[in-house]
Amino acid sequence: MRAAVLRRKQGGIILGVGHIHIQDIDAHAGLDSWLHRWEPRLKIGAGTVFVVGVVLLESLPLVAAAFGLAVLAVLSAGFPVRFLAGRMLWVLPFLSLMFITMALGNGLPPSAAGLNFAALVSLKALTALTVMVALLGTQPLQALLSALAHLRLPPLPVTALFLTYRYLFLFRDELHSAQRSLAARAFRPGLDRHSLRAFGELTGTVLLGALDRSERVHRAMSARGFDGRLHSGPARAVRAADLAKGLVSVAAVILLVVLDRGLPF
Repeated sequence: MRAAVLRRKQGGIILGVGHIHIQDIDAHAGLDSWLHRWEPRLKIGAGTVFVVGVVLLESLPLVAAAFGLAVLAVLSAGFPVRFLAGRMLWVLPFLSLMFITMALGNGLPPSAAGLNFAALVSLKALTALTVMVALLGTQPLQALLSALAHLRLPPLPVTALFLTYRYLFLFRDELHSAQRSLAARAFRPGLDRHSLRAFGELTGTVLLGALDRSERVHRAMSARGFDGRLHSGPARAVRAADLAKGLVSVAAVILLVVLDRGLPF
């Protein structure tokens, strides 16, 4: 993992040439495909429009078609099926619980309307997740943050997103380090009083360490003139191919919405 290089520039922090590489998220960001070559701002805009359009759909076959298009787009960019399936497994427990709750909303036996609505919501969620994989997995973090900044988003959420991403994994590393320390002391987890006390001490130690780290980082960034903005340099030029990809994506979801309004089911 290469650390992001933070340099002082015009009262802010600029992301350097190095980038944070977390294998589980952007392991395939270095591939060369039509999705990877797509200008980040247009890619984010087209992905957002596509998801909004899918949310507006009320026909289950059309939502399934939108999900299929999203999956085909991701796979055509070179992502392994196993990688995409692994990302979906993250949300399947929550979607399963939501599906059961919605399907049984009117009691047993589940109604056809309840099953249709539950399937509709679940497919929309999976479609949005697939689009998110395409956005996060086809570009390094700096490219995404730079695109958000160039889209004139407020600097606070962009900065918060970067810091959350960065220190979430540092927090995870500290937790793993504390767990290894317990294992080295022959600690065996359980539900007895001794184990619960050890878990409480571990949680407190990690949280206090994270708080202390955040204060040190804030002082260091303030000393370097950080004003809440992440400077990322000029935006990448938009090419005709980028515009064509955006138009095709938007046209596809508009077509689905038009068909949805004309279908009786």
